[in-house]
Amino acid sequence: MRRRSGTGCVEFAEGVMLLDHSSDTGYQPPLDVTEVDDSVRILLEMPGVPTDKVQVLVRGDRVEVIGEKLPDFPKGEISFLCLERGFGKFCRAFEVIGPVNLGMISARQKDGILTITIPKISERRGRQRRIPVVQE
Repeated sequence: MRRRSGTGCVEFAEGVMLLDHSSDTGYQPPLDVTEVDDSVRILLEMPGVPTDKVQVLVRGDRVEVIGEKLPDFPKGEISFLCLERGFGKFCRAFEVIGPVNLGMISARQKDGILTITIPKISERRGRQRRIPVVQE
């Protein structure tokens, strides 16, 4: 179960929350955030963006996707009859809050979709555990 607020926040049932801190650039690849049993996935639609033009960085509790979609116009003078595709540098950044393992994050790009997988870990806070008392 997930809830989305109007503040760029997606909250999942397992206590994981993603806050969108993306910079306001001219081009923003659209994305979906999904949850499966063992992970949270961020899927960015980036057709025409080569892998060498994309960086996925983890900085503390933030996941950042930085890249550039270069225009692929033919050389010479061009008259556009319609131009809907976006181009340019982009940065999508998410603060990840909750029981996830950012040390085991993975990213793969296939068929114009970049999939970032963030594994979940068991929530340990709030669990009761008895500690044996040793007599000396």
